[in-house]
Amino acid sequence: MNRGAPRGFTLIELMIVVIILGVLAAIAVPSFLQPFHYSKTSEVQALLRDIGAKQEAFKAEFGQYLNVSGTMDFAKRRPAAAPRSDFGWVDWTPVDGDPIDDAWKRLGFRPQSAVRFGYVVVAGLPGVTVSGVPAGLANTNDHWWAAVGYGNLNASGATGAGDTTQYYLSNSQNVMGVVNEGN
Repeated sequence: MNRGAPRGFTLIELMIVVIILGVLAAIAVPSFLQPFHYSKTSEVQALLRDIGAKQEAFKAEFGQYLNVSGTMDFAKRRPAAAPRSDFGWVDWTPVDGDPIDDAWKRLGFRPQSAVRFGYVVVAGLPGVTVSGVPAGLANTNDHWWAAVGYGNLNASGATGAGDTTQYYLSNSQNVMGVVNEGN
C-alpha cells in the first residue's frame, strides 16, 4: 500500500485560521452593531431638531421662545411614561388642562407616532436662568431654549434621570450633546 503524502491540517495551521477568523470578527462586529445603535438614537436626534425648529417658529411669531416644561426636571418629561424600562414604545397622549401638555400643544409639537424617549424643553429671556439647565447649555445673554431627551438604550430597567441616556440640544450650542451614552 502506498501511503503517499499525509493528509489533514496541523495544529499550527488550525490555530492560524482561528486567529484570522478572530481578527475578522473583531473588525466586523462593531460595524455590524452600529446600525442598531443608530436606529435607537435616530428618534431622539430627529425630534430634538424638530423641537428646535418649532421653537424658532414660535420666536419668530411671538418674540421669545416657549418654556414648555417650566424646569429641566426629569419628572416634567413628556410622555411621562417614557422611557420604559424595556426600551419599549410609549404613545404621546396629551392630557387636556395639564399645563405642560398645553404648552407642548402651543409649541405645535406632537410626534407622529409612539416614542421611546421622554422630552423636556425649557426657555428663558436674556439674563433669566431656569432650574436644572446644565452649565453652558443656555446662553443667558440672549433669548434661549434647551431640550433634553431621556432614553433607556440598553433596556436595563433604569428609568430615572441619572440612569438614562440623555441627549441635549439648545439654540446656543447648535451641536447635540449626550450624557450616559449606552444606558
